[in-house]
Amino acid sequence: MGAASAAEPSSAPAAAAASGGSPEAATAVASPGGGAGTHTDEEPPGNRPKKPMLAAAAIVGAVLISVPFLVAGQDDDRKPEKDQTQNAAGTVLDAQRPPAPETYTSESPKPSVKPSKKETVKPSVPPAPKPVVVPPSPSPSASKPAEKKAATGPPRGTAAAAVAGLAKSDPQGRHICYRAFISGQGWQSAVCDGTMTGTAGQGKKITALNIAVWNVEGSSANALLHEGGSSSAKWAPSWTAVVGDGKNNYIGSSKPGAPFLTGFAMNVGKGSVCHTAKMQNGGWGQQFCKNGRPEYMFVGTTDNNNWFEAVKLTV
Repeated sequence: MGAASAAEPSSAPAAAAASGGSPEAATAVASPGGGAGTHTDEEPPGNRPKKPMLAAAAIVGAVLISVPFLVAGQDDDRKPEKDQTQNAAGTVLDAQRPPAPETYTSESPKPSVKPSKKETVKPSVPPAPKPVVVPPSPSPSASKPAEKKAATGPPRGTAAAAVAGLAKSDPQGRHICYRAFISGQGWQSAVCDGTMTGTAGQGKKITALNIAVWNVEGSSANALLHEGGSSSAKWAPSWTAVVGDGKNNYIGSSKPGAPFLTGFAMNVGKGSVCHTAKMQNGGWGQQFCKNGRPEYMFVGTTDNNNWFEAVKLTV
């Protein structure tokens, strides 16, 4: 028994320590007889605070002390975030922002040196058409020269001038006037209605004819021309257009060196046309007549080495 009681006091503090109690409490429980250091459940606790309460108070104090530092730390952590936001605004968001306010300053704009793309692709605009100048209506005094010119009629000496004189005195009559251009001599005077033009017995050649008609619905003609180096004469490329009554009709050429006529053909619009011709190596031939278009009469020869010297025409 003595050994057992001796072992119990030594194991009580260890048990108390293992259970988390204080050594003083363990000593008080183990002391026999309830000495001055012992207390019972009926006794109120002393004024000395217990360790758990002190530990709790220490924790609360530490929390209260650390709160300002935590708040200050949060403020410090927010500043870099604000700076980061400001820096980000200068990178990504700037591309979506409207133009800088400096575009709307009162400074006068400066012209661009290089043309914009819009100007370069702008289609060329054609120049505006020149205004058409409409001449004023001629006054009565200004129209007098034109009337005077019209009153003079065709050029003097031409076949048309000669037929105009006949038409004036005999407007209902049928008339034909004509003249010949003689090589080396020039134009002869115009004659009318069966009078001879050209030369007789002189061997001279005709290179052009000028004809005008009246009251036969105009005339048309073509020339048969000498062709150098050939045995046959050559017709001109085409007949003249139908020339109205009172107008000059020309066949052949009056230019120097022009080929001479070996013959010619002509027609009129209504009635008939007749001719009598004198060849270079012969006398006057018989009169031949042809009705109006499409018929035509022929004067001369197709022989390239012969020609007519003179002719008389009637309608």
